[in-house]
Amino acid sequence: TDCEEIDLTLDPETAHPRLTLSSDSRGVRLGGRWRDVPDSPKRFDSDYCVLALQGFTCGRHYWEVEVGGRRGWAVGAARESARRKEKASAGGPYQKREIWCVGTNGKKYQALSTTEQMPLSPCERLRRFCVYLDYERGQLGFYNAENMTHIHTFNASFRERIFPFFRILSKGTRIKICT
Repeated sequence: TDCEEIDLTLDPETAHPRLTLSSDSRGVRLGGRWRDVPDSPKRFDSDYCVLALQGFTCGRHYWEVEVGGRRGWAVGAARESARRKEKASAGGPYQKREIWCVGTNGKKYQALSTTEQMPLSPCERLRRFCVYLDYERGQLGFYNAENMTHIHTFNASFRERIFPFFRILSKGTRIKICT
């Protein structure tokens, strides 16, 4: 089957209270204060994260993301059951979170998951990239959208619904889903 480009939007019910979504729900940035939002079991409340509304249990899909600003961010995918209500553990921010992502703290790039923490050395600063999900093969791949160079691929057994995942580490960073 062909790989399907997905028209993603962000799910406001999952967004940390300090995250501000754009009016079209395709962009996110960190605001200065907590918004008064209803608590939801779906909402992240310890890290500045948000999921897409669209989740996948089969097939091959891809989406394109643009990141702006010099500060940290992470982009990838998360299991529906990923924990959202506790602080990151001492073992790293993605322990027991069932999240696979590529990100930066503003200096170094890393591929992070429950089981791996790998330094990455992209040739240039990442601004726009494609995320490819092959559910049946258990692969989540990342490519520089400007020249399609490979950044990293996770091999995992997803076993449940998978949602595109976005995290902002500090103010001055923006993440936008490209259409």
